[in-house]
Amino acid sequence: MKPSLLPRITLLVLLAALTGCSKTEPAVQPAAESPAKTEENVIALTKDNLAHASIQTEAVSPGSLAMTLKAVGRVSENLNKTAKVTSTLEGRLTQLKVDLNDRVKAGDVLGLVQSPELLGKPLELKAPIDGSITQRKSTVGELIGRDTEIYTISDPVDLWVLAEIKERDIGAIHVGQEAVFTVLAYPNETFRGKVLLLGNRVEKDSRTLEVRIEASNPDGRLKPGMFADVEVTTTMIEHVLVVPDTALQTDGEAQIVFIALGEGKFEKRVVKLGLEQHGRVQVLEGVKAGELVVTTGSFILKSELLKSQMEVD
Repeated sequence: MKPSLLPRITLLVLLAALTGCSKTEPAVQPAAESPAKTEENVIALTKDNLAHASIQTEAVSPGSLAMTLKAVGRVSENLNKTAKVTSTLEGRLTQLKVDLNDRVKAGDVLGLVQSPELLGKPLELKAPIDGSITQRKSTVGELIGRDTEIYTISDPVDLWVLAEIKERDIGAIHVGQEAVFTVLAYPNETFRGKVLLLGNRVEKDSRTLEVRIEASNPDGRLKPGMFADVEVTTTMIEHVLVVPDTALQTDGEAQIVFIALGEGKFEKRVVKLGLEQHGRVQVLEGVKAGELVVTTGSFILKSELLKSQMEVD
């Protein structure tokens, strides 16, 4: 070989080596760590563990949530369906035919008054409306004057709930809004109504406005004078993803849920939450519609996941 060819041969060998290295060197895959990260958040239960955990799931689905205002209130007669029975003459009350809670119809004779002005003919006290006797203020034999109240009649089926709304919240209340309320007598039952009227004066001391809510009382269990805890729906948010609050667990400063993947596997998801109402929570990020979220047994899954992570460490 001629000495002049040696540098050229050496250069060709180096180029060939560099070319071969570029063909066989594996490309960098930044996403290669994703499966490992996902696997860290997955817990797998055996059939026996799964049976003992009593896992229950629910599909994530669109729903509605309401923004509400809370207020205290009281049950009252519907004054538009309430009337007083009075005497138009002076005399002696000689007969009362009905008593408290008796149902009457308009025109029914409820009592008699003997008055000198009628020359021996009794004055009939008649019911002005249909309803029930809610008050009785006189007794037989009593001397009564003009406009003396004998009975109060009210329709017990239609009642009012008078709620006290704080001054700062008045702007959020409007006629027609839905309302729910509870009373001490039936703490586990919710009654419904609708805002009928807003008052025209803010109370000086309490700085509240009286809001009238109409409510139906077909079985007569609600009684005027009962205290009520009231919630008025001010805004309704439709078509948002919601999950039961029993699905939520705390992981440090994050809120998490577990998604059922099938075959005994469950994945931890960090979620971003929105509104909460009556045990349902809006999920802004972290889950998709149709996924199965664990509603019962999520605490067990959290414990198992922490245990597996400690064993790895």
